[in-house]
Amino acid sequence: MRNIPHLVALLVSLWCSALFAQTGAALPPLPALNDPATTERLPGKFIFADFFTSDIETARRFYGGLFGWEWRWMSPDHSYGMFYQDNIAVAGVVLHEAVDPKQAYGRWIYYLSSGDVARKVADITAHGGRVLLEPRDLPARGTLAVVADGDGAPFGLLDSSSGDPADYRSEPGEWLWVSLYSRDAKKSLDFYRMLFDYEVSEAEDTGDSLDFILSRNGYARAGIGHLPAEYDSHPTWLGYIRVEDVAISVAKAVKEGGEVLLAPEPDVLDGNLAIVADPMGAPIALIHWTFNDPEAAR
Repeated sequence: MRNIPHLVALLVSLWCSALFAQTGAALPPLPALNDPATTERLPGKFIFADFFTSDIETARRFYGGLFGWEWRWMSPDHSYGMFYQDNIAVAGVVLHEAVDPKQAYGRWIYYLSSGDVARKVADITAHGGRVLLEPRDLPARGTLAVVADGDGAPFGLLDSSSGDPADYRSEPGEWLWVSLYSRDAKKSLDFYRMLFDYEVSEAEDTGDSLDFILSRNGYARAGIGHLPAEYDSHPTWLGYIRVEDVAISVAKAVKEGGEVLLAPEPDVLDGNLAIVADPMGAPIALIHWTFNDPEAAR
């Protein structure tokens, strides 16, 4: 297998130089994650993703065309909307002022299920991280914050007021995986294990694309890989969407105005992985994955 972290460092993180600005940014009313609400809590699981962008219309066209996601406006001022796949909320899209007025802004933020967000934020700052969006209560959504780890990689914390989405088999067009690419994988491992008491295992059968797998209660939740120091790159979390055919999805991404960062190649997961950038420059991974149990219930 090719050295994927080198490709990610060289290609992906060059698009991730802008960190979340506007620490005091206002957020529109956000809908609940579950309707009807549940009491299920899965701390340490990535439970939602928001795309912060200065160009919602382009984001709608690109991701709707790429994945067939359905769009619904959620705020009357058109500052927030959501993508759905088979009536399941896949991601939110938040209007966010561009860091550089000459270039459209785009940044995916992935939220970890977290009780007591304020306490987690205190732990993060005590261990070298920083706050990008202060904790705030949004009645339907819950309590959320956006932070950065000690390496500068941004992520979100969310204590959902309607419970966490249950574990189920991801279908095409849904999130399958999230990986962190870090300057210091061991340091990042210690940081996230401190936050969520993950069980840790060394990644196997991934070549050198990942160093560690973070699990909790028997479920693998995320991976951590290493960014080589020789590249001028920025640590980042990268989300993977399951697709039916990677090559076809890459062609769609290009047609919709995206750019190929990592093309599918036979020696990288047998051609079943690609990374593209959307028109705003935000990276996203496309992966074809076959579950061991094809009859597993959704």
